[in-house]
This record gives sequence, structure tokens and C-alpha cells, in this order.
Amino acid sequence: MLINFSLENWASFMEPLSLSIIASRERQHSERVPKVAKYSTRILPIAAIYGGNASGKTNFFKALSFAKNLVVRGTLPDALMPVETFRLDTQCASKPSPFSFELLIDETIYEFS
Repeated sequence: MLINFSLENWASFMEPLSLSIIASRERQHSERVPKVAKYSTRILPIAAIYGGNASGKTNFFKALSFAKNLVVRGTLPDALMPVETFRLDTQCASKPSPFSFELLIDETIYEFS
């Protein structure tokens, strides 16, 4: 289960951005929020992404798809990767576009960056 995805310098996102489904300390409806006992962390069972037109929702999902394909399929040696850096700042073209995943697998949290 994906519990956190972070990105930076991708398409319309210059600054770091994260989607986390780790619950806040809010106690309302806590009986419906599963807890990972090993980490004393509560994981939300659902998440939503919403916003106005042209606010970056599609670019966020394109970044998630790109990062997933990079991990699952990999790349050929010496192949160029089609990275879409932030376009409104020319200095961003030469900067890295970091991605980070936190996954919950069999009650263990793994981070992949």
C-alpha cells in the first residue's frame, strides 16, 4: 500500500509536494482508521485529490505513473529518461527531479527514493 509519495521539480511543481495517507492526530472516527501497531501509525483507508482546473492534478498522476514505471520497468543502459522538469524556471532544467515512495508491505514500511 502506498502511504506517501513525494516529488519535486516535475512539470508544474517546482517546490516539494507530497501525498500522504498517514492520519493526523484527529480522534474523530478513529475506530474506522486502521493502525499499524509496529509503528504506532494510523493509515487512512482512502484519499482524495481535488482542485480547480489547471491546478496540477493530472501532472501529479503523470509523475506518479512515471516514477512507478521507472521502478517497475527500469531503463536501458545509457538511455535518456523523458523527465519533465519545472518549465517556468530555466535553472530547473539542470536540477534533479527527486521522487520518493513510502510503501506498507506486510506490516513493514519501506522507503524508496
